[in-house]
Amino acid sequence: MINFSILGYGHIGRVHQQAIEEVENAQLIAVVDFNLPDDFPLKSYSTLESFLIEDKETDVVIIATPNGLHREHAIRCLKAGKNVLIEKPIALSIEDANEIMKVAEEKKLRVFTSMQLRFSPVVQYIKNLIENRSLGKIFMVNINCYWNRNKNYYKMREWHGNNEMDGGVLFTQFSHFIDIINFWFDDVKCTDAKSFNFTHQNITEFDDSGYVDFLADGTIGHMIYTTSVFNKNFESSITIIAEKGTIKIGDQYLNKMLYCDFKNVCCSQKLSTDQKNFHIDAIQEISDSLIRKNESLLDGNNALNLVKFICDANKLSKFDKNLLKTKNYEISHT
Repeated sequence: MINFSILGYGHIGRVHQQAIEEVENAQLIAVVDFNLPDDFPLKSYSTLESFLIEDKETDVVIIATPNGLHREHAIRCLKAGKNVLIEKPIALSIEDANEIMKVAEEKKLRVFTSMQLRFSPVVQYIKNLIENRSLGKIFMVNINCYWNRNKNYYKMREWHGNNEMDGGVLFTQFSHFIDIINFWFDDVKCTDAKSFNFTHQNITEFDDSGYVDFLADGTIGHMIYTTSVFNKNFESSITIIAEKGTIKIGDQYLNKMLYCDFKNVCCSQKLSTDQKNFHIDAIQEISDSLIRKNESLLDGNNALNLVKFICDANKLSKFDKNLLKTKNYEISHT
């Protein structure tokens, strides 16, 4: 049995709690949050300091705090002898991510990252196609993420929209899609990027939209993303154009096979699943990995290139906003 504790009991902390309750060889033994009710049914701590002093049973601390606190909280837990599962992203800079991994190595502990969409059946199916070279030469990979995040979303949690604590939409909204490219391919590099702010002026400290060009094992890649879609999320998809086939998967959780046309390969939209919460698979994977002492799809080193990719994109994305202020392209601030 692997004992988990959760640091940060917001929305995502509760998601992890539900996942732990579904896994046979995992149990939640404590929650750390300054805002828990007096009648909270589990053992609770109001501060991380008191938890690290008193707790002697936790195997894994789930870091479910704001993005900008991941480095500090992960390192404090590692130094106290706890393995950690860090909500995405592992950190907001490659330096911080490397420091986390260095401390874990020194303490001979494990770092896991919450990149649970790797367990989507359609994602794993494409991983196998690529590894088996069933698609032949892959020409192009395109990612489209057209979402809505309105003013009310950013009012819900004070750290959302803040550069230091949030980090931007590539980290907070769209990192899973970039992670899947890192999961499928060995060498993924950002080559160009531009960003724009269409509807979040005076709401966020960062831009809400943009594009990223990349290479994935030499394959040309392109990502378009926005949180400025009217009213509600519109599309999330990844399309692969290859020598021996075309494939498109989608939904916010990449759990739907939208299109497939292959040469000499059987493909069915029955691969789609209604399952959207793959956190259960993640907790199972981590528990098994610790019990068996084997490698995991969620090992922290697998998240390092994701952080580097987004940091590189953010550095490249500076754009002269004055170019948008023309008669035809002026953006409304109302």
